[in-house]
Amino acid sequence: MSEKQKCKYWDKCFRKEKKHLETFLHPADEKKVNKVKKTDDDDSVKPSMRKEKTLELVDEEADVKPKTTLKKRKTHEISVYDDDTATAAEPPAKKAKKEQPMDTDDASAKKGKAAEPTQRRVKCQYWDKCYRKDKGHKKLYIHPGDPDEKQAAKAPAKGGKAKASEGIAGRTRTWARPKPLNRMDSVDSVDVGGFKLKRTGSNYECTCSSFTGIKNMGRPSNQKTCTHLMNYLGEEYERARCDLPEKGKKEKIPQHINVSVLLAHKYKEGETNPVNWWMSEKLDGVRAYWNGRCFYSRLGNAFFAPSWFTKDLPKDMHLDGELFGGRKKFQSTVSIVKTPEHQHWNKIVYHVFDAPHLEKEPFEKRMKAINDYFDTKKTDYAKVVKHEKCTGHDQIEKELKRIIALGGEGLMIRQPGSKYERTRSKTLLKIKKFHDAEAIVIGYEPSKSNPGLTGALWVKMANGKKFKVGSGLTNKDRRSPPKKGTIITYKFQEYSNSGTPRFPTYVGIRIDMTEPKDAEGVVTEGKDDE
Repeated sequence: MSEKQKCKYWDKCFRKEKKHLETFLHPADEKKVNKVKKTDDDDSVKPSMRKEKTLELVDEEADVKPKTTLKKRKTHEISVYDDDTATAAEPPAKKAKKEQPMDTDDASAKKGKAAEPTQRRVKCQYWDKCYRKDKGHKKLYIHPGDPDEKQAAKAPAKGGKAKASEGIAGRTRTWARPKPLNRMDSVDSVDVGGFKLKRTGSNYECTCSSFTGIKNMGRPSNQKTCTHLMNYLGEEYERARCDLPEKGKKEKIPQHINVSVLLAHKYKEGETNPVNWWMSEKLDGVRAYWNGRCFYSRLGNAFFAPSWFTKDLPKDMHLDGELFGGRKKFQSTVSIVKTPEHQHWNKIVYHVFDAPHLEKEPFEKRMKAINDYFDTKKTDYAKVVKHEKCTGHDQIEKELKRIIALGGEGLMIRQPGSKYERTRSKTLLKIKKFHDAEAIVIGYEPSKSNPGLTGALWVKMANGKKFKVGSGLTNKDRRSPPKKGTIITYKFQEYSNSGTPRFPTYVGIRIDMTEPKDAEGVVTEGKDDE
């Protein structure tokens, strides 16, 4: 026994397998060896007495257990393996949660045997990623492939809120799903309440209007449902099949969705007759798509507005509009909108100008649906954009001059009777005195008066041309300019002969674009500035 090699983990080792205990020395073994040696060296003790004391020591030490105090580890570390050749260099295992004492069996207690606990096993928090092989762990926790694997569906996963019936990604496992009340075979159809239900593969369909309505808009075809399908197949089954939240629980709002909105072309005098077109102010805010639950940018990124801000918005309508903080306040509006808990959300108003879910209806009917809702629902943080009939180019010039004098950006005109096209369309035109475009920040020009501040931004256009933007930067922008790689919006009067913007002015950071975009239809005028 004295020839054993000392275990690396000493009193912190908790391995119990026979091979390990025979190979390595532990505190209990050392104490046992010392006591036996002391007995052998005592000459005053008779051999028979020495033998009896040695046996007593062995019996006494048989009940001594090594300490199992382990420090808490962050990873699923293990020191127990199936391989008998495992060495002390193996990483120590994470300490298992101490089990509460259970009632013992009276019969086994009478026989002098320790009763085994009859505790129901729960799901291992590491599930199919667990690589522990020791019997003690397997006795306490359920893993994939165990006979009682289905039991894990009702037991909460250790250390987490997700149900054990959920996989790594949180989706319900097929075997754990509830069964449908009525079975439908593939390519089968059933009449329910005057509507026809049909199944094709994993897709279910219904001929009712709600199946193709707003609630299913944007959902995968195999996750669309309606009241008739829920009644026929069972609500519990449909919620599991369509990945819907349990009844009474709110569905998690995704941070990104696919969004397609109507975009405008630039108005060119002489190309379009604006008579009887619908005219409104072009708001210099942040474009926001309301899907009944949350605001999203043109790129599909969520704007998490406070609940008091959205509580009066419709839950069964999609809206297109602008989160607007006021004229000449584009930068502060961006700062507020991209911060969910910003204290100045009360300074933002959602200006609604379209209803995308009625995309096949003419513009007038879409606006009527919007006005009908907001006429009955008075809101503090949402309003409908006013549209008026245009009488001709002279009215456009007059109104444009008035809006610019107020600090506005320009006008929008929309073709009467037009549909909501989810692309750039000539049924919607923008009218501005200045051109605007987007560029990417590539560097900085120090201020001449104060080298510690930024004098101008070096930016690059989509066509690769580089130029500086200095006008429009506030003191805050000069102290903390946009980071390199940021997309900014700038406005200018015209292009020089070299193709760079003349008199560019910084407008602000563009949070709904990932690539620079040059202005369209700009006439090159003036002398070469190089």
